[in-house]
Amino acid sequence: MNIIRTPVPVLGCPEDGVALVAIGDVHGHFGMLQKIIATAKKTLPKSAKEIVFVLLGDLIDRGDAAIEIIDLIREGIEDWRVIPILGNHEQLLLRVLHAPDDDYRHHWALWRGNGGQNTLENLQIKLPPLADTDVPDHRRAFEKALGQDRIAFLNAMPSHYKSGNILCVHAGVDPTLSLEENFAKDKLSNAPDHWAWIREGFLDHEGTYPDNCFIVHGHTVLPGPTLAPHRIGLDTGACVFGVLSGATFFKGEMTVFQVTAD
Repeated sequence: MNIIRTPVPVLGCPEDGVALVAIGDVHGHFGMLQKIIATAKKTLPKSAKEIVFVLLGDLIDRGDAAIEIIDLIREGIEDWRVIPILGNHEQLLLRVLHAPDDDYRHHWALWRGNGGQNTLENLQIKLPPLADTDVPDHRRAFEKALGQDRIAFLNAMPSHYKSGNILCVHAGVDPTLSLEENFAKDKLSNAPDHWAWIREGFLDHEGTYPDNCFIVHGHTVLPGPTLAPHRIGLDTGACVFGVLSGATFFKGEMTVFQVTAD
């Protein structure tokens, strides 16, 4: 099933001529990503000069096709500009890849326990048990399974994307700090006020955000796309409820659309 809602006016507007399409957390559901790409095409205004397709993070984990999703995005989608933003799940994986040897086991267990096991199974390779393997050997086997091109893709994922006054970010921003201060934070930090993790202080904020941005985010699972005056949350639980949501922004209007796993 797919749903396209009636366009509504919002305070967010991308750059002139840009149709900005934002997609919530996919979490390894390749079929739903394919369906939402097809649905997004139906929302694109004919007068748009450029299509920017933003994935709001958490492409991987919990679903069974994270690798297919990464490879699809690396190959490109239509002739669109594709921006895959770093989510906390990609960050957890990067923390494994960047961990010093004495922290590797900790980060490996943390990633696996938060949905990474599904991504490992998707790689279709049996790694030796970490408990019975030296860390350098395990790391080499894991990196070989992932492949250097995918690792480079993960390392290059940006913290955010901004067009006009629309700011796309995985979890949100700390409204008490400037955008520069928010995105100067260590890319691999898991501090609760980090742009890949924040909830408290962002979701309950009722005023404007830095630079009067309209923020488009994922991360926090909601039963439906949740619109507030200065933000919208698009994580509707692809891995929980089987619903993937997106929104197209053009000239001060927003069109919300959704697909289901069925």
